[in-house]
Amino acid sequence: MRKLLYLMVWVLIMQSANAQQFGGNPPSMRWRQIVSDTVRVIYPQGLDTTASRVAGIVSTIARNNYHPLGGKIKKINIVLQSQPVLSNGYVGLGPFRSEFYLMPPADNFDQGTTHWADQLALHEYRHVEQYNNFNRGVSKLMHDLFGQDGYSLAVNAAVPNWFFEGDAVFQETFLSRQGRGRLPSFVNNYPILWAAGKNYKWMKFRNGSLKDYVPNHYYLGYLLVNYGYAKYGPDFWGKVTADAAAFKGLFYPMQKAILRNTGMRYQQFVDAAFNYYKAIYGIPAAPEAGDKEGKQLLTNYYYPQQVDDGSLLYLKTAVNQRPAFYIRDPLGEHFLRYRDISIETQYSYSNGRIVYAALEEDPRWSWKTYSSLRLLDVRSGAQRKVTTHTRYFSPDISADGKFLVANSVDLKGHASLVVLNAATGTVLDQFAQAGIDYFANPKIRNRYEVIAAVRQRDAASYIGLINFRTKKITQLTPPTYRPVGQISLFDNTVYFIGSIGLKDAVFSVDIESRQLKQLEQEAPGAYFINASWGKLNWSRFTAEGYRLRQQNETDSRWTFVDPVTFAQATSGLVSDSVHIEKSPLNIPLAILPSKKYAQLTRPVNLHSWRPNYVNPEYSFTVYGNNVLNTTQTNLYYIYNQNDKSNTVGGSLTYGGWFPYIGVGSQYSFNRQITSNQALQKWDQWDNYLSFSVPLNWVDGRLYKYLSIGTSLGYRLDFGQTGALRGAVINHFGYVSHSLGFGEQVQQARQDIFPRWGFGVSGQFRYTLNQWPSRQVFAKAVGYFPGFFPSQSIVISATAQESSAKYQLFNDRLNFARGFNALDSARAGTVTFDYHLPLVYPDWGFGNILYLQRVRAAAFYDYTAIRGKQSNFNKSLQSAGAELYVDTQWWNQYPLTFGFRIGRRLTADLVAPNSSRLFYEFILPVSIIPR
Repeated sequence: MRKLLYLMVWVLIMQSANAQQFGGNPPSMRWRQIVSDTVRVIYPQGLDTTASRVAGIVSTIARNNYHPLGGKIKKINIVLQSQPVLSNGYVGLGPFRSEFYLMPPADNFDQGTTHWADQLALHEYRHVEQYNNFNRGVSKLMHDLFGQDGYSLAVNAAVPNWFFEGDAVFQETFLSRQGRGRLPSFVNNYPILWAAGKNYKWMKFRNGSLKDYVPNHYYLGYLLVNYGYAKYGPDFWGKVTADAAAFKGLFYPMQKAILRNTGMRYQQFVDAAFNYYKAIYGIPAAPEAGDKEGKQLLTNYYYPQQVDDGSLLYLKTAVNQRPAFYIRDPLGEHFLRYRDISIETQYSYSNGRIVYAALEEDPRWSWKTYSSLRLLDVRSGAQRKVTTHTRYFSPDISADGKFLVANSVDLKGHASLVVLNAATGTVLDQFAQAGIDYFANPKIRNRYEVIAAVRQRDAASYIGLINFRTKKITQLTPPTYRPVGQISLFDNTVYFIGSIGLKDAVFSVDIESRQLKQLEQEAPGAYFINASWGKLNWSRFTAEGYRLRQQNETDSRWTFVDPVTFAQATSGLVSDSVHIEKSPLNIPLAILPSKKYAQLTRPVNLHSWRPNYVNPEYSFTVYGNNVLNTTQTNLYYIYNQNDKSNTVGGSLTYGGWFPYIGVGSQYSFNRQITSNQALQKWDQWDNYLSFSVPLNWVDGRLYKYLSIGTSLGYRLDFGQTGALRGAVINHFGYVSHSLGFGEQVQQARQDIFPRWGFGVSGQFRYTLNQWPSRQVFAKAVGYFPGFFPSQSIVISATAQESSAKYQLFNDRLNFARGFNALDSARAGTVTFDYHLPLVYPDWGFGNILYLQRVRAAAFYDYTAIRGKQSNFNKSLQSAGAELYVDTQWWNQYPLTFGFRIGRRLTADLVAPNSSRLFYEFILPVSIIPR
């Protein structure tokens, strides 16, 4: 029974932890599907055009097999999610499916200007091709033995994540006029580091850093993949990954595959690729890797805005600080306010007011998120909500503060510009036009005119003047397939950022004459331009983050730009490109036939199985999830080596209604225990039904959660001997109620714990029928800032009270560290921890182990115990220190190990003669990725 109760609690906890992925759509949603021999596109009703487009692009890619990794095609389920305001997509195993978050990115320099669903189809289907063709050799064996999770573990150990993402970025670039490979903001990250002398060692580039800027595996992967195709041809990576996925060379399969296909060792290949790009950028090749320390803390300054002649406003983030607004004047830097949680760095300022978009979430239906507007008064620091539960992005405010303009995207993906009353948030005017995908970075010229970076359906973009009276757009710059955006408007001049060649630069265009100019700059990488008070402000991307730059307008030198040259110029780096007429994006658009898709299609859908061992039990579990992720299934067998019992069971959880509903049953054969020198044997049948409601949401600057759950269980014992064989010899029921709630602020990269936050949880369990037994458990934890950034104070308190006569429930109380647990009727523990980082080694060994951070903690614990007898009152106290090492294994899997040394300040009641000093190793809960 205890194990089943533990399983029930574990299910509730894990469901709450995974609420963002499980049961995230309301049952009112109606789903459709388009099915071909290549893909099943599952989508909300009303998105037939987008679904047909995705199905057509995917089928074209599969048919033509560009840059082949093999010839295998396995049908993929692609789910189109229209409700999130995040821009994302993924292909996953367990089960094999893909999900597209259809909200386009707000910034043209983030993902480019390709129609977002098109880009997701190009990028994510490359992952499908990878998974379809890497299923060979040892990877296939792992797939056969352990299902999709086993395959995922094997193929990710063989083929690094940099290849998965770099190859997908290459495909989106190769098959379109855009793609991230054509963005200087994407390809310049490594050259900027090299130019600054930061020739980090390979494992730092692979694993990143908590102190220095290191581009992630997308940037690294694209450079290496692009180089491989440029140097060795279109079939190169297909041959390399075929060898690697098959584990030809059991250890270091990717390294040996590159050696086999190039004659170069892995590090030599990487160095050759880096030197290839250094030559393009005119950077001398570095003979040795070195870790040149940054001169400044890694800090980013976004969208500088001139407040007056001597004051500058900006949004600032750092590795040890969450996003906040600051003003810098001759007296120094002044903190204004932490920004609400947001998915955008963009904001606008005018006449003492800041407007920006903040993230909101539906508490229960996690796919339903919103982007709503906030108005902040710079003088008073007061902030108010202008809108709630809306889908507005990149807002701007008029000089008089009376109205706002923002880009709006509805649930069908249609973009429009909306003018809002700044006091009430009501819509005053709206503009949309066929063929326009997005209105990025809108700026108000007057009540009826707005300047925006207009993103066309064919991926071209331009600076446009939108007139709400005439309902027309005037093109101020010619359409180009290089991104333009991040606008600033001053008088009759529009300042903006544009890409040309290998750099992003500041441009300007006169509204009346259409005269186009480029600012002469010594260094590339200009972003977030602002022009006002006779000054130009922007941020330059450097090896220490986005850094502020300013110059007087009168001191600026401009070069006239020919509009035709501007429109036709190229940017970025790509070694190969398909002719646009042969691109899958050039397919004719046709609405494909569709049919209903039931939310409970294939509710069990078993996909993976794995063995496990937790002393004293061996287990084998089969896992299942349906495609819409509303059901989770576990089927398992357990062998207990202590009592030699065997258990079979299963559980099913449904998350498609407001409460999660879970059912489970398990039958144990040959349970036995020795009691009063007599051996007792029985079979045991346990059943449970659970209800839980996990709520998670964003409230301003806080993440919040509330979880409520109830479980009902029933146990029957059957005799094994004599006349009682098969008869019910014991039966009783039990109930568990749980409640948890809490909140916390955002964490900066170096924060070990949140700077502020708390969590409270409680559980009440009791039996029905034969034996009266109950247990009450409560826990509270608080997070507070330490004396310096990234240091944390964590204070927790737990209390538990159980029935004195019948203690049928397992203990959940943590006793003071260093002490053995006691069977007690009532106990409580208070802990105090002070956590602080010590060093960031950024050091690795053999592409196996990488040390990212070493941190320490001092602790003091106090446990008060009241036993079954009323006069039994004891206390346990301990203090000591802990050392933790945050690591990554095989360049991908984060694990934390620790060592604890402490002293018992009171005697151990179980072993009173033991040494007061104690030592313990702290190991991860699991070393197997799930």
